[in-house]
Amino acid sequence: LSSHLNQCESIGQLEFAGSYRRGRETVGDLDILVVSQDPASVMAHFGNYPDLEQIIVQGDTKMSIRVGNSFQVDLRVVEADAFGAALQYFTGSKDHNVEVRGRAKQLGMKINEYGVFQVDGDSETYIAGATESEVYEALGMPCFAPELREARTEFDWAAQNALPDLIEVAQIQGDLHMHTTATDGKASIEEMADAAQARGLKYIAITDHSQRVSVANGLDAERLLAQWKEIDAINAARDDNFLILKGIECDILESGSMDLPDEVLAQADWVIASVHFGQKQPRQQITDRITSALENPHVDIIAHPTGRLINRREAYEVDIEAVFQAAKENGKLLELNANPVRLDLHDVHCAMARERGIPIVISSDAHKISGLDVLPYGIKQARRGGLTAAHVANTLSWPELQKLLSNS
Repeated sequence: LSSHLNQCESIGQLEFAGSYRRGRETVGDLDILVVSQDPASVMAHFGNYPDLEQIIVQGDTKMSIRVGNSFQVDLRVVEADAFGAALQYFTGSKDHNVEVRGRAKQLGMKINEYGVFQVDGDSETYIAGATESEVYEALGMPCFAPELREARTEFDWAAQNALPDLIEVAQIQGDLHMHTTATDGKASIEEMADAAQARGLKYIAITDHSQRVSVANGLDAERLLAQWKEIDAINAARDDNFLILKGIECDILESGSMDLPDEVLAQADWVIASVHFGQKQPRQQITDRITSALENPHVDIIAHPTGRLINRREAYEVDIEAVFQAAKENGKLLELNANPVRLDLHDVHCAMARERGIPIVISSDAHKISGLDVLPYGIKQARRGGLTAAHVANTLSWPELQKLLSNS
């Protein structure tokens, strides 16, 4: 859609709005705002979108269409001096905008998709609207990051002049969850390393599945130790300051024990513990499994802690408060799995981790080279939870992260 619209020469500015811009996990439709002096040409161009299924409605400055899978896309053409106000309005959320309108009313102003206006009796004077920054500034407010606009904590933070400097993709130094051809991945260790380095990362952990995940050809102790020797050899042959860590995604068995013996896990640089089986166990049992893993001295992190698959599988019954408490008490980390089907932890859970001082690791869980590119989805989720670089452990260098773990 973006590529198609950018081919329209009469479009000056273009932004996506709505829940998509706020980084919601799922969206019901897509809102697009553009500035143009020739709305008719924009409507004509939009109506020629190659994946168009149906034009739902078309007016002079608005068109709604359905594209592949009957997904609705709404396009609005606005004036340049109202673009910021429209972007603020249509980005939402509804609850956030209710608070913003309340602030405007307190100041004797009015805000809508056309701008901010000073109200004097029956007369209204335009004050701002061209950019979001000037819209919020006119109301004495900071320009909130779109991901924070859910009327949760952003207004309290603003009142305290404490809006967080949210994490950015470029701050991630390492990716600590990925798979190779040794199990169910599609690329070799070196191929994953080269691809990660090309994307600007400084280190990765190879974390293939353990033996319990037989469907993925999971590694037993012998094969795992052989893989780690291979990683040592690859690291020794590289001369590029890029580090490949010896890791494992070790299953937490239904009994609560780990899938590999402690004497093997003790030799790893990075141990992920995760649940792949017995996901329908009673709440207390599955909670005890996870908290037991967090008490294991060789485990560093719990992967995809709730097990949900968005629109496919509900999270398993787990006492997330107990998991957070165990992570805190044992100095462990929790994963935000950036795969867009998972995004686990949830944004609310990210905020909980922030409040409790539990570091998060944003990982791709890549099974092929292109899988490394999902990290921005995890970043969006983290931003929705108010996380800064200080809350995300893999913004650290590997020596710094090792120090964090040893001090926990």
